[in-house]
Amino acid sequence: MTRADPQRVAGFLGELAKIGTDPAGGFTRLAFSESEREAHALFRSTVEGYGLRTCTDAVGNSFGFLDGTEDLPALVTGSHLDTVYQGGNYDGAVGVAAAVEIARALAESGGLRRPVWVVAFAGEEGARFGAPCIGSRLLTGSFSSETLKTLTDRDGRTAYDCAVEVGLQPDQAAAARWSADDLACFIEVHIEQGRVLEARQRELGVVHSIGGSTRIALVFSGRADHSGATPMWLRRDALAAAADFVLAAESRAKKHATTVATVGRLEVSPNSLTTVPGEVSCTLDVRDIDSDRQRDLTEELLDDAVRIGHSRAVDVSARRLSDQSPVVLHGTMHSLLSSSATALDLDFISMPSGASHDAAHIVNMTPTGMVFVPCREGISHSPEEHAESEPIAKAVDVVVHAFRQIDAGHFV
Repeated sequence: MTRADPQRVAGFLGELAKIGTDPAGGFTRLAFSESEREAHALFRSTVEGYGLRTCTDAVGNSFGFLDGTEDLPALVTGSHLDTVYQGGNYDGAVGVAAAVEIARALAESGGLRRPVWVVAFAGEEGARFGAPCIGSRLLTGSFSSETLKTLTDRDGRTAYDCAVEVGLQPDQAAAARWSADDLACFIEVHIEQGRVLEARQRELGVVHSIGGSTRIALVFSGRADHSGATPMWLRRDALAAAADFVLAAESRAKKHATTVATVGRLEVSPNSLTTVPGEVSCTLDVRDIDSDRQRDLTEELLDDAVRIGHSRAVDVSARRLSDQSPVVLHGTMHSLLSSSATALDLDFISMPSGASHDAAHIVNMTPTGMVFVPCREGISHSPEEHAESEPIAKAVDVVVHAFRQIDAGHFV
């Protein structure tokens, strides 16, 4: 079997690092942006060099197709190329680099009975439009072109309009949907985005479940007054109310081992040194592998927001940005990936994913698995994000081994 080449993996990531560099640091390749499209073009041209056919669908997902010798459901792998604002070059990109190398290894060794699809999903990060995994949700039918018209970025532009601006055809979203009959399985390689693998000195992680996420946008509306002429007892300080809410989120989430709650964005108005803040917009992201606790904590925090607002004479409004349940990945795929790692004599652990991924939506259509590679100090969504090419290459070997096992009929 043709083994993965760490230098080729590093070479693809190096070429990708030339796209979307942000003057303020890191990389900004946002969903439905020109830089995201440029990254997808790099993906297509690279796999075309290995003899694959390529295309980009109406909603921006890009594909490479390695034909099989028989008309069978496809083996699929990939991830995403977009980033958060000033993010790193490895979140998502590692899974696409792995898919590219999987395509090369299989193409150069003559392919399989089954076709192999490698994919770069569009718009996985929720940083721009609030909702994550846009491309994979469109493929699976949980999002539609109408959904894209309801999602807006910080400038008020809809995801639908931004997709049109970069040459896509979101009105044709229905035509881009996958059929479950065409898929044999999906495997996503990704950086861990945490420190467990590094701390336990393991080469890889095989993921058994993916945490859910509920995202809320809140607005605290008080009164903007002169900071010198307004006594403390007369103030309706929106930022003070938002600060109480941030601490409430931290306090409640700390009570549960698997729960995290984050207020990740604050926008203060009028944002003046000499003015009591009149309005604060913020976001809440609650995650857990327990779906009941995820939703219950969100409701408790919304109650907290109302209580805090009442105590400070500040009005509070909220709207849901997205809600995604935790998912358990298929046991057969977990077993297959574990046995493949064992066969290749790799040190790995079985673990959950606190972060969401495209795999959490593909799981609804086909048997799905994930392989994690370590990232330095667990840093992610940051310019300091980094993963070594050697463990990525080992993850490639695991996926290739797993695909070969399925192709030989050992797993169904």
